[in-house]
Amino acid sequence: MSVGGAGIPRLQELTYIESAALAVAGGEPFERIRLAILDRAEELARGTQHDGSFDPAKWHRRRTDPMSYVHNTVDVLKELMRLGWVERHVLPSSPRSAYAHADVTYEATPSGLAWAELVRHDRLGGYNALVGALLNAHPQFEGYLRLVGARPDSTTDHLTVPLLRNDGPSGGSHERYLAAFISHVTDASRAGDLGWSAPPDVIEESLRAYVTRAVQRAEARAEQLRAEQLRAEQIRAKQRHAKQRPVAGAGTGARQDEPPISRKRFILLCEEAAVRLSFTSAGCPMDYISHELLRRWTRFLGLANFSYYAPGPTALRLWATGRVEGTGDQLVFQRLVGREVRAAALQALPQIWSTPDGHLDDASYHPVWRIRAAVCWKLRISDDEFDAAIDAAYRGEFPDLGFRVHLDEAIQLRAPGSVRPLVLRQGAGHHRVFHVMSLFGAHSSEEALTS
Repeated sequence: MSVGGAGIPRLQELTYIESAALAVAGGEPFERIRLAILDRAEELARGTQHDGSFDPAKWHRRRTDPMSYVHNTVDVLKELMRLGWVERHVLPSSPRSAYAHADVTYEATPSGLAWAELVRHDRLGGYNALVGALLNAHPQFEGYLRLVGARPDSTTDHLTVPLLRNDGPSGGSHERYLAAFISHVTDASRAGDLGWSAPPDVIEESLRAYVTRAVQRAEARAEQLRAEQLRAEQIRAKQRHAKQRPVAGAGTGARQDEPPISRKRFILLCEEAAVRLSFTSAGCPMDYISHELLRRWTRFLGLANFSYYAPGPTALRLWATGRVEGTGDQLVFQRLVGREVRAAALQALPQIWSTPDGHLDDASYHPVWRIRAAVCWKLRISDDEFDAAIDAAYRGEFPDLGFRVHLDEAIQLRAPGSVRPLVLRQGAGHHRVFHVMSLFGAHSSEEALTS
């Protein structure tokens, strides 16, 4: 399998690099590297699935399935080779061939051994060094940081992708939604402050072409499925005629009257098209999956954040939460973190609850994820800093706020998949998950936390 190319590797978690690098440095074979990555994935799932959905049995099944997480393992080893931290070596071409590589070991380069030693003893330093390696290996990584405002030559502090609400024009066809979407994006581009711009004809051609191609591919797949169903029906007819037992599973699949593209999928295709247009127009062409991975990586690295739910017209907003200067191993980081940032986050809260006369609206509770999006976008900070600010207020570290933060575990509105609840740690191994919050006057008799 080739390990060339500079495209963004399909790694959902940058921490897989850490797990694999340590395993390679320790002389572990492919199978043990796979298990190390699976262990990290399970650890992450256990730490984020606070709704009781974590299923240990599922992870046990994955652990005992030698084809599980093979793609992830191959991708991370390819990335380590691309970064120059592991010597190039043949890798499994598919999960089915992984068994032949189970006992294969890989040789870490001197720089790979040095990074493994660094991340083992200084995790922040290790990931800062990883940023330098990614900047050298992936032009799109550097381009993404530049477009959201995290590089010295950045010309703006955000990139915004205009979107329509999920319902769009009520009762309309796909074509009607697409036309409304194109008009909306064009108007937003004319208004400016997106971090990119494009002429109206380019916007229409780009969005329409992307969506049309995707729909045509879906229709071709649906036509192929219908042909397979027809052949299966013919086989069953022959079996009935010959009084033979039907072929197991014949005729299964999507119903013939189902549309090839659902409303939800069509809306997502429009988003994908808008993301591609936005990055291309801003000077860094990028596919949708690469952008998803990069926004996830940079959030983890404390360099950027994103949200679909910041106040204002519906949009995907991406912004820098830090700055990185230099390249390679000569980097200087400035992240918006610490007590002053958290104090600013808390001081921004009253604007959300204030009544017209300037008093706090004691009756209002709002989903934490909406408040987090509003504050983080306003101050250009990370979700982690917002959560740390609320945690500090809860623990009494800011006694002179002039108001009290109240949290509740009740679910007022189902959280979208791209957001997370507020989790406050309470002693070793204990935590509480909060979904809504409010502010009350400093002398309110309400409890700070309710259950």
